[in-house]
Amino acid sequence: MTAPHPNQQYTLQGVATVDPKKQQSRALFGGKSGNADVVFKSIDPKLFGTTVHATVQEIPWTGQVGDSAQPLRLADQEVAVSEDGSVTLPMTGMNEMSAYQVILSPGGHGGTSAQPSVGWRGTYEAENATYTGSGYSKNGPEGTPSNVGGFATSGTYNVGGLRTGSDGVLAFGVDVPQDGAYDLSVFANSYNLYGLVQEQGPTNVFLRVDGTDPQELLLPLGYKWVVWGHTDTTVQLTAGRHRITLAAQDADLGVTKGDAIIDKIDLALRDKNVTSPAIYEAEYATLSGTRPQYTYRGASGPGAVPLSKGASATFWLYSPTDGEATLSLDRLGGGRAEVSVNGEKLDVAGADARKKGTDVVRAFLSGGISKVTVTGASHGLVLDRLRVAPSSGSSATKVYQAEDGTPSRAAKVTDAYTFAGGGKAVTGIGDGKANALAVDVFAKRAGRHAVTIRYSNAEQAPATHYNPDPITRHADLSVNGGPAKRVLFPTTFHFNAFRELTVPVTLKKGTNHLSFTAEELPDFDGDTYNPYDQRSPYAPVIDQIAVTPLSER
Repeated sequence: MTAPHPNQQYTLQGVATVDPKKQQSRALFGGKSGNADVVFKSIDPKLFGTTVHATVQEIPWTGQVGDSAQPLRLADQEVAVSEDGSVTLPMTGMNEMSAYQVILSPGGHGGTSAQPSVGWRGTYEAENATYTGSGYSKNGPEGTPSNVGGFATSGTYNVGGLRTGSDGVLAFGVDVPQDGAYDLSVFANSYNLYGLVQEQGPTNVFLRVDGTDPQELLLPLGYKWVVWGHTDTTVQLTAGRHRITLAAQDADLGVTKGDAIIDKIDLALRDKNVTSPAIYEAEYATLSGTRPQYTYRGASGPGAVPLSKGASATFWLYSPTDGEATLSLDRLGGGRAEVSVNGEKLDVAGADARKKGTDVVRAFLSGGISKVTVTGASHGLVLDRLRVAPSSGSSATKVYQAEDGTPSRAAKVTDAYTFAGGGKAVTGIGDGKANALAVDVFAKRAGRHAVTIRYSNAEQAPATHYNPDPITRHADLSVNGGPAKRVLFPTTFHFNAFRELTVPVTLKKGTNHLSFTAEELPDFDGDTYNPYDQRSPYAPVIDQIAVTPLSER
């Protein structure tokens, strides 16, 4: 990899690899806005042939604590290798906050190119928006080449003013190309230990489009100011100009409690490119006991992967929430496979093993990243790709409120956390096994189930710039009196900020007894305990428990 400005920070830089066994080259690069050419030189015709298949992806910046989805597919195309053995890929409209990847594989064998996974997008900086009302502040520049101790911020500036007692309105003028639904992301931050924020937790603000359709948004918390996350929603827009406002007061919905700073908003047209199932090509997966082949006509992408018995392809799938998803395994020719999600073997509804087809399984995915492994079982299956789409209705979920369970000793029901479901949750679990929460749940059939726990955890030690040092609380979960499994619950930055975490368990048919306790582990000597409060003896605050079968045919 030769960069335009070698060894200069905050310019276009990258790293490239060649994998001869997979017949692939990958380039990962970023650091520059605007346009640039990515040039692959000295392309080995023995590995790649005279035509290459190029997949171009973008990994957008999502803040320091904002979740990041699978890379966006910007282009998927066949490109002829020039007489000098090079391929040039023009990159246009790059964002210095994003990372980019190009995957180069052999082409020219009739593979089908995938459509982009993103359509129209727009970014609108808060410092360029119009602010009316009291309390306005323009903050920055934040992290820059001359201020490497500051946190990265889009456009280097942000805006404050939406807080308790404010009448501020931040108005963004946007112009969209067509009628439709648009995904809207608000990049924002509230410092969780700041006075106005401590009272409620997530700062609430009010969104309107052209003065109508009010929505209340809860903005993300962070362990310091300028630690960005994003809150996402969907708005309906007609083609043309619109005014999107974030306000501290709304005549229909109420007033803001807390204090927030706003970095930007992102809009993305929710067209068929976005709503189509996510595509994970088998030839790009992590392979064991096999390698890609690029001679299958009609394959998706540049090729496919033969999976003899015991050979496997491992994918890393993204899901925005804990819940059901439909996994479609597109295969060429015959063969059968076994599928596991995060180590849990699933039942696969087999198609006709003699023909090209699709095997479908409806599985429970945890919010974030799940590991899916497809292993050849018989008849020399050829795996083309894995398609993933959110779904519902196949797996019956039953939700139980924690306050309807049985707390013991110091564990108790509290109404102190307004964002808990039904306004109540259970606190005080732990600091000894006697302080527990017991919940009875029902399973329609015996087997593996997802237990999804809605919880909050605000413990943290004093933060530094590079080490936020939040404290992970834990719960020791026992099912039907069996051995307890220790489950770790990351920080949510406030006890009134709730998230979900899923644990796979084995349930019997009928009623099952779940018990949550917690107890601090001693130091390695087995006798002493951490004197700096860096390990918690408590479980998180528990709001509710949902039970879902891990898979359904």
